[in-house]
Amino acid sequence: MNRNYEFNLTPAYCLYNGAAVLEQNGASIRFLVENKNDAVLCGRLSRAFENHIANIRQLKDCPEQFHRLIKIDFENGTRSQLRKCVSKLYRAGEFGLVKDASDSEEAKNQKEAAAVLLLDSILNEARFRKATDIHIEKSCVRLRVNGRLEKYIELQSEKSVELIQRIKLLAGMNVIENRVCQDGQFIYGNKNPFFIRVSAMAVVGGGKVCEESIVMRLLDTSRIPLTLGELGFNSLQLEKLCGENGLISLPNGLVLVCGPTGSGKSTSVAALLVEIEKRTSGTLKIISLEDPPEYVIPGVTQVKIDERNGFSEAINHLFRQDPDVIMIGEIRDEESAATALRASLTGHLVFATLHSGGAAESIFRLENLGIQRNLLCQVLRGIICQQLNELGGKMRLYADIAIPSENFGERAITANSEEQLEKYIEHFTNYSEILCETMKLFKAQSKRSKGKKKSIIPFYTRGREDAGIHKGIV
Repeated sequence: MNRNYEFNLTPAYCLYNGAAVLEQNGASIRFLVENKNDAVLCGRLSRAFENHIANIRQLKDCPEQFHRLIKIDFENGTRSQLRKCVSKLYRAGEFGLVKDASDSEEAKNQKEAAAVLLLDSILNEARFRKATDIHIEKSCVRLRVNGRLEKYIELQSEKSVELIQRIKLLAGMNVIENRVCQDGQFIYGNKNPFFIRVSAMAVVGGGKVCEESIVMRLLDTSRIPLTLGELGFNSLQLEKLCGENGLISLPNGLVLVCGPTGSGKSTSVAALLVEIEKRTSGTLKIISLEDPPEYVIPGVTQVKIDERNGFSEAINHLFRQDPDVIMIGEIRDEESAATALRASLTGHLVFATLHSGGAAESIFRLENLGIQRNLLCQVLRGIICQQLNELGGKMRLYADIAIPSENFGERAITANSEEQLEKYIEHFTNYSEILCETMKLFKAQSKRSKGKKKSIIPFYTRGREDAGIHKGIV
């Protein structure tokens, strides 16, 4: 059907009146309305559509389908459905409701309303999918779900610019400047609001640096952390974590949680703190330094690190708060690394996350941040290495709990490579359980696909040369 013959409503009208065009086929149309019993609204829409059809029929090239009997239907829908319905008009290749040539106040208001609606739709979809990040780059919107980026929608280039400007405005950034990196934040939603951290960076587009890459980190602080038993650790790993002599029962030392972006490090640390609070019944003072907090953890004193409350300032007051357990959201520089070491050397139990791929790699990473290896090896109690991989259509935790062996401090000082360090570390993995699950899925799939081309279910995407030393390997 010719786009010029379509019956269109502006985004502002849709948002204000709670109505949108769900489907049109010639003289037949179906409206999505929030209140189907609103006779006034339904009457206005019906008359407007009838007038639209009457005008189309006067054209010489009027298609045959517009000469059919007029049929108007109304369907009840939620606000979320309404937003999705209207936002589809702003995807790549779709017809834009706002004309480019018009600079009138009405056109400007329509553009702003369209950007508000589009951002609203994206944020609601991200929250529904439990996404941790939203990436907007080169007119493509992607959501990070369970550690993987999933393409959501492709936008018109004009609508992408309007969307980015709307985000930067809410985040308190300079809307005009698009050639320098900027950071900002804002809170979204009235009911169950969540915190959004925004990063903007100039990228090359069309042969020159004129486009921007926007990444929004979604922090739903109303989420309740999962328990350790729900994360995917096996019984032996749970014993090493929260047994009688487990990592959370230690009086002092440093415990690292390592893995790539989106591997669930913050979730694991939050679950560890929940378990400590549960077992000690409030007899320990637990303080966390986060930028910003991703979970609200009952019984834990959570400190938000930002521009006003910097890391160094928070550290100066941290030890005066008489903590027993300290959690550092992420070791990312020399200052945070030194703080983690200092706290663990002064009789505190410290948990921290670190971007690294393995146990030995974590030690070299901290050494690169200025930590002396002999001091680090004295306080290091364990390293939880994890990542998320797909298994049977679901995301599964691949975990390796690395425990330094006896006299680790003396032996590790002379190690010159990761392979040498690994000799002095015991590994407790859940790879054998995952292998069993993989084999069961493979057998079930083989039964269903007899006579068809069999597909291979991947077991573990990251090979390890030292896999033979891991406990629990089949």
